[in-house]
Amino acid sequence: MYSKQTLILFIALIAISLSGVYYKNVNSQINRQEECDLTVTKCTFLYEKNKINVSFLSPIVTEDEILLSIAMPQELKLTKAWIEGVNMFMGKTPVIEEGNGYVTFLGSCNLAKMQWRLHLHVENQNGQVKTYSAAFYTTNS
Repeated sequence: MYSKQTLILFIALIAISLSGVYYKNVNSQINRQEECDLTVTKCTFLYEKNKINVSFLSPIVTEDEILLSIAMPQELKLTKAWIEGVNMFMGKTPVIEEGNGYVTFLGSCNLAKMQWRLHLHVENQNGQVKTYSAAFYTTNS
């Protein structure tokens, strides 16, 4: 059996750990712009004082190549980008740099309106990474 001191120490460590997790999550900066809908307009995100602009250069259709523009200052670097289905998980679809832009491909879905989310990992010169995301949708026509 454990002593009272060991039990109190264990409970205190758990409380401190949970407090740390709570503090980190409550005080973390949220980088998503819930109002940004890439279907109708471009999205502009802020990384400190720098602007990141994201927009589609071609119609958003499934089973066809989709072109994107992701513009940011040189001091920022896009380290990872992908698209995920929101109302139906269809895996992570990579966004690939190609020439002066980016390209991706969306799979077909049987839902009348498929909701998607574009995720961007952006790194500054100090190696700090922030994640941004923007919503868009496709329809079965």
